[in-house]
Amino acid sequence: MPETVRAEVLARMTEFDVAVGDVIAEAGRDATRIFQVVSGYVRLTGMHEDGSQALITIYVAGNCYAETAMISRRPYNHTSIAMVPSRIRALHERDFWQLYNSHSAIPEALCRKFAEAISWQFAAREMRATTRLRFQIAHMFVGFAERCLGENASKPIELDFPFTQSDIANIFDVTRQSVQREITYFKDQQLVEKRNGVWVVLDLPRLRRTS
Repeated sequence: MPETVRAEVLARMTEFDVAVGDVIAEAGRDATRIFQVVSGYVRLTGMHEDGSQALITIYVAGNCYAETAMISRRPYNHTSIAMVPSRIRALHERDFWQLYNSHSAIPEALCRKFAEAISWQFAAREMRATTRLRFQIAHMFVGFAERCLGENASKPIELDFPFTQSDIANIFDVTRQSVQREITYFKDQQLVEKRNGVWVVLDLPRLRRTS
């Protein structure tokens, strides 16, 4: 968006801090705000039939979400939860609609975002249909590691947010046993390991070649 429009949007947003496990937006609630992650990580979760939560995606700094619920005037579809202490920006629906109707650049930007999201979903489905699970998981770890990348890519890279093998299984819609088999391979190849509950990418260049 033009810098003047972006500045006006930011001026209307409020910022707040959330602790680990805090619910930012809850599924079924009226969509009264849209959000942007300023720092930290936010998980978007759905619900299994047995009541357990399923990880859908992870939002990182800069990501915005909940615009589709706002524009379609429906409740939030999913629940967003802070994975680590995070800072969030929020834009109230009143301000959203005033800005939306005042600046054509906003609906144009949202249209591009939605089109890109649809394209990404098709690409992700194609990858899952045509690529081995090992490569998909490696690609995921590479993406996470690059977000947490320090100055020296040859050193082990700690992923500074928590997720489990069950979360990975939910992301790729496979069994936990299938994920465990691939994680064992990565550990045996000294590519990825878990230390004190934290995932560590041991060799990012080699992992890139795997993905």
